[in-house]
Amino acid sequence: MKTLRSVAATAILGALALAVPAGVMDGARANATAQQSHDQASAMQHHHTCLEEERASIERGEGFGMGMAADHAGYPGPRHVLDMAADLKLTADQRAAMEKIFTAMKEKALIRGKELFEAQARLEQMFRDGRPEADLREQSFRIDSIHAELRWIHLAAHLAAQKILTASQIARYTELRHAQM
Repeated sequence: MKTLRSVAATAILGALALAVPAGVMDGARANATAQQSHDQASAMQHHHTCLEEERASIERGEGFGMGMAADHAGYPGPRHVLDMAADLKLTADQRAAMEKIFTAMKEKALIRGKELFEAQARLEQMFRDGRPEADLREQSFRIDSIHAELRWIHLAAHLAAQKILTASQIARYTELRHAQM
């Protein structure tokens, strides 16, 4: 079926090419090329914006979605739990425990985030220096390892936070979070 469509489309385009004056076809091609260039530039701008947002989030010790797998599975994030403290009816002990988890997570995330950016800068410098492929590969793996450690810091905080809450608090948290997403 796809082959038949391709043959038909090719035949139609060929007939159009013969029937439509060259200047009109060139204009259509130019418009299509301009639109494609605009779309690519727009996508690239969006990509850079996301990277900037991720970097800013990591620089603040935030997860930028790194704990989402845990959150979606019912393991509350400490920052969100603290934000919802009144709705979840946290006790003073729960709040203190959650603040401790959050503070420890943020401290570790800030350190690991700084290491991540330093390792990325090092990789860029290694490319500028024309370093051997094996060195570049090793540094690339180092960056991914640091990133994985950073993600684990956030996921581990979700695991710890879940142990502080009751089943009904977790259910309420999940209800409130899904309403926000």
